[in-house]
Amino acid sequence: MTDRSKNMEESSDLYIVYETNGPTPWADHQHQCLEDLDNVECLRRKIKYYFMNPCEKYHARGRKPWKLVVHDLKILSFGLSNQMVVTFKEENLMTFKHLFLKDYVVGGMDTYAVYRQADVYDHIDYIIEQYGHLHNITVGNHEYEKNGAFYTPLSVCQEFYRNGTIYPGNETFQIDAQLETGMMHDCLSYEWKNTKNTLPLNQITFVLKAINLQTVRHRELPDCYDFTITFNNQAHSGMIKVDLENDVDINECRDWTVTGACTFTELNSLCTNKSSALL
Repeated sequence: MTDRSKNMEESSDLYIVYETNGPTPWADHQHQCLEDLDNVECLRRKIKYYFMNPCEKYHARGRKPWKLVVHDLKILSFGLSNQMVVTFKEENLMTFKHLFLKDYVVGGMDTYAVYRQADVYDHIDYIIEQYGHLHNITVGNHEYEKNGAFYTPLSVCQEFYRNGTIYPGNETFQIDAQLETGMMHDCLSYEWKNTKNTLPLNQITFVLKAINLQTVRHRELPDCYDFTITFNNQAHSGMIKVDLENDVDINECRDWTVTGACTFTELNSLCTNKSSALL
């Protein structure tokens, strides 16, 4: 056998090995396309499942939506807690109106106003007197605010123009637009009784504290509330509308102890032990 024939046989052997042992480039491309299609289909199914609602997910996989149940319980608990907070704030606002507004009638805030100087001072005296006798008149757990060892006093505030003279008769006035604020804290003293006839008051502000004990019935720790109460009787005409504003701060109580356990047979049932005294 010549050298030329030997070279042809060796080339033929190499060609046969290449044909049988390795795929062709077209086969590689076709296999890669199939893998890409599978990946796209898998991703499409994942995205579709992600945007399903809980019912569709349950029908797709047959798994019970435990996460949804837990999430709903959290929403229910939050809603109940928030409802107790809102109810406590609204009930206290109504309580303060009955305690501190003279001759208050439910639903009459739109027409609750005074028109004479004597009525203005009578309402102010009534607020101060009710504030001083708070412990004897309230049925709630309201308390004065304390700053260290001292109680925070009730304050009376007046806003007025620095200099001003008004003469409606001849339609002239002179006003310095700079506002000044006068404060009086010792409202229960003799000084207040002597100066009230010359002091057109605008605002009376004080702070009361309370604890929302209703949450104990629902196995929640009570929150402590700071109620900043402002009576605004600023006059813009011959009618002085008296308004009560209630600004609330909710804080965690600094020192608390809850003992005993309650058994509830209904939503509004009472505790079977001494904790019923908290209601």
